[in-house]
Amino acid sequence: MSQERFTTSREVYHRIRWDPRLDAREFAVGYDAHRGAMEEMPFEAFVPDGEIPWHRVWYFKRGPQVVWDRKERIDLLSNARPEEEEPAPPPLLAVPGFTPLPAWRYDARSGSWAQGSREPGHAVPSPASLTVATFNVLFDLYDAELLATDRRTPAALALLRETDADVLALQEVTPSFLRALLAEPWVREHYWLSDGPGAHTVERYGQVLLSRVPFASVWQRVFSRDKRIITAELRLAESTLWVATPHLTSNRDASGASARAVQVEALLEWARALGASGDKEAPDLVLAGDFNFGDGAPEAESFARAGFVDAWSLLRPSDAGETFNPRLNTLAALTTVSGRLQRLDRVLVASPSGRFAPAAVDLFGEAPLAGPPAPNGQALFVSDHFGLRCVLRREAATLAPRTSTALVHHTALVLIPPEDVWGPIQALRKKHDAKFQRWMPHVTLLYPFVPEEDFETAEALLVDALQGVEPFEVTLSTFGHFEHRANATAWLRPDDQPSGALAALHARLVAALPECATSTHGGFTPHLSVGQLPLSEDLVRALAEWQRSWRPLKFRVDELCLIRRKGDTPFEIIRRIPLAQARRATPEHEDAPLREALSSAGANESQDGHAARTAAVEQLRQHCERIGTTLHPYGSYLLGTDVAGSDVDAVAIGPASLPREDFAQALLQELAPGTARYVADAAIPLVKLSLGGVSFDLAYASRPEGVPPEDPLTLLARHGDRLDPAGLRAVLGLADTLGLMDAIARDGGRTERFRTLLRAVKAWARARGLYSHALGYLGGLSWTLLAAWACTRATPDAMRSDASLLAHFFSTFASWPWPQPVALTPETARYRPDGKRDLLPVIAPSLPARNTARNVSRSTFRVIREELLRARELVANARAARTSSSWAALFQPLDANETPPAALRLSVEAATSEDREIVAGWVLGHVTALVYRLEGDRRLSVRPFLPAHAGGALLIGLEVREARDAAALSWQPQGPLFAAVEAFRASFQEWAHRPSGAVLQVELVRGNDSSRSDAPAP
Repeated sequence: MSQERFTTSREVYHRIRWDPRLDAREFAVGYDAHRGAMEEMPFEAFVPDGEIPWHRVWYFKRGPQVVWDRKERIDLLSNARPEEEEPAPPPLLAVPGFTPLPAWRYDARSGSWAQGSREPGHAVPSPASLTVATFNVLFDLYDAELLATDRRTPAALALLRETDADVLALQEVTPSFLRALLAEPWVREHYWLSDGPGAHTVERYGQVLLSRVPFASVWQRVFSRDKRIITAELRLAESTLWVATPHLTSNRDASGASARAVQVEALLEWARALGASGDKEAPDLVLAGDFNFGDGAPEAESFARAGFVDAWSLLRPSDAGETFNPRLNTLAALTTVSGRLQRLDRVLVASPSGRFAPAAVDLFGEAPLAGPPAPNGQALFVSDHFGLRCVLRREAATLAPRTSTALVHHTALVLIPPEDVWGPIQALRKKHDAKFQRWMPHVTLLYPFVPEEDFETAEALLVDALQGVEPFEVTLSTFGHFEHRANATAWLRPDDQPSGALAALHARLVAALPECATSTHGGFTPHLSVGQLPLSEDLVRALAEWQRSWRPLKFRVDELCLIRRKGDTPFEIIRRIPLAQARRATPEHEDAPLREALSSAGANESQDGHAARTAAVEQLRQHCERIGTTLHPYGSYLLGTDVAGSDVDAVAIGPASLPREDFAQALLQELAPGTARYVADAAIPLVKLSLGGVSFDLAYASRPEGVPPEDPLTLLARHGDRLDPAGLRAVLGLADTLGLMDAIARDGGRTERFRTLLRAVKAWARARGLYSHALGYLGGLSWTLLAAWACTRATPDAMRSDASLLAHFFSTFASWPWPQPVALTPETARYRPDGKRDLLPVIAPSLPARNTARNVSRSTFRVIREELLRARELVANARAARTSSSWAALFQPLDANETPPAALRLSVEAATSEDREIVAGWVLGHVTALVYRLEGDRRLSVRPFLPAHAGGALLIGLEVREARDAAALSWQPQGPLFAAVEAFRASFQEWAHRPSGAVLQVELVRGNDSSRSDAPAP
């Protein structure tokens, strides 16, 4: 057996506990219980150096999988396996839930369809372009007597042949349709298929993939008898292209949204697994199918965040492109439940290699079939869906995922008439406009528009563009129409006074946001849509009748509106931009009251304080050098954003021959007695010390064996994988600070604005109790990253003053579409949220990409969002009032009126003040475990509050949203609230390093009354 060192159970424990890429809650510990059998416990229940010694830990599991086993010498976490074992052949596809399928190819010699070889064949040359078509062919399992499938099937086959597609993705394929497809000569001659004569994946109905490029492999993910995903691998000369066709569950099903969420996550997990597999570059991916959601749905955002580009939105953003249109398609009118026009069929592309990019996209199957009508007497279409055909062209540049500047169809800039003139407009729209519920009466100015998270930037640009634009009059007096292929849009013309005011306004808007300069009708034609009418001689007659009975409506235009909608909800006004705004205050005049408020809050920089910290840093550096280590401060001190009372974070780096405990003891001997202590069981073991009144949190990292002294970033790049978890996290803290400084420095002249912004944000977060990673809010690094992101993305207008930049910060993150990550660099922007620990991902700037806000829970997420919204309003009021007292309201601490009527009060007692500090530190470091347990009762919302002073009682506010949920606050031994507290107390009792005589007391406080938990044994 190899004598190579095997990872110890202690090392594995700390790897799971501290590696930010691992979720400790997924693991279990197997141990020898001294009863002849192994037992397991949840990882979080295991106490290091406690009752179960390390030598009795035999294995660790992640779910059902053993990831470390002492006896078998398995270590999957470190990718270490016994040398004597033969390495297992890599699986064809490392995606849970996907199973292989045979590929089918017509054999002309035998005259039958046969399974293709599974042996990897030669890659075919990459074509200059690749055409992908998707079509839902409409099964006849219901209402068969109305669908005339015998006529539609040959028409569909002819239509598919005419697409001349390299890849065809079909949905709702039945066994009879598949048999007809397999019999087609053009299919037999040119295509590989994902199913054959046995129709195994379309027992009732399902999806089928066809490809001119041979399939290297075919896979399926089955959700139910009729719901699955079919995927296929196409091996090209330069790369691999994967194609998947989904048919997601529709809202016709009562549980459609939840089923669709599972299916979407399966697709995204498939994409992530392919991108992470092997040493080769990530493959190109195409999703083509019936997604059963419309524009603006949360699923669309999920795919965009995962790096997929919607070909239609990219190439034809101003064209609705509905593939399911009950107004035009009589079969869609027959099968619809909602009656909504929607773009359900999509082609999504993710091309990390940059070899494929959407070049053209159009619909097919839009015209009714020639010949007799359908059995119901109406026109017969090939299907209730229109098909979608997309040409992918080879590109030299990488196809980037949609960024925050890409346009979306769920936001717009519009002119909205006052509600007192809506009556006659709505009377027409209610009868004739299919989008009556979705849109309010409006004149479109810019649509599609930027995402909501960019509203702050867009508003700033628009405000500048509208300087000097005076309000004007509009009269709705005349009807007009736009003709389309199958119908016409009827509208009212807004006649402006003075003449040309609308055109001049639109020109200014386009100049401010040129990316939004799109128009369906070739140029800007101001209009207010009132409905859709069929193309016929009756169209002119109908408009003439409307005109005769119409009374002109006149109103004043004095504001524009930014609107948005979520999912299928109606549009709502988010921001109003008035015309002819007053001239803005100069930066000096606007910032003076803010600086006064910051000074009162103790958040202004202090030259004397920073000088004192610099002197203390140099003193500590000398101590470290005497024991053979180098000192590297980071955090607010290195950024230059420290304020009065700020601690200094630092890491000391030493040789492999100096372990962490030895370093700590050597440093304690260097320092005066009573000025320092070593906290061994902290998340990152620290030496806490004070020099000249300056407090330090000093971590330590030792270089691996044989590594000479070198720059910390070089050490991290070359040997980061050999650092122990605590040392790695400490050095990453320094790397993160340097990454932040680099991001800020790239935008010249922004450094001082950034420093003021960060001081203000931290002062606000402390006042509102949000400055604590331990309590489930955000720590210093997270707030710093948010400030840096806001600063580096701010427009020149937002950067003109400290007050405008602070307004930009709160406006940005009060409306941020979480869990979309906030990331400073292109490398870390690839982070993908995953699970309950990624509710509010704020990504560290150095690799590996890590969420710095992984303690945010369901309840603390809600608190943060509510506080950001509150702050946005207070900042807007302060900017309008321009007084220091109005700014002071932003930094006003929480008061008794904001505390929930019920709370848990956690207090500690210990023999000495030092022990009390240690115990209070343990409680603070473990309170998130209690928060998670409390949130297990979905009726409860919790809000942890920072202690009023060091070592003071810690409060966890409790409230219920509905009166009927009041039982959640019941303090009964069998109740979930009491059980959660008892579990927390039990973990305190099991704490191996608990000081002798330490006591934890937990009380349920209601107003002036309190109920203690059972007093813990000392």
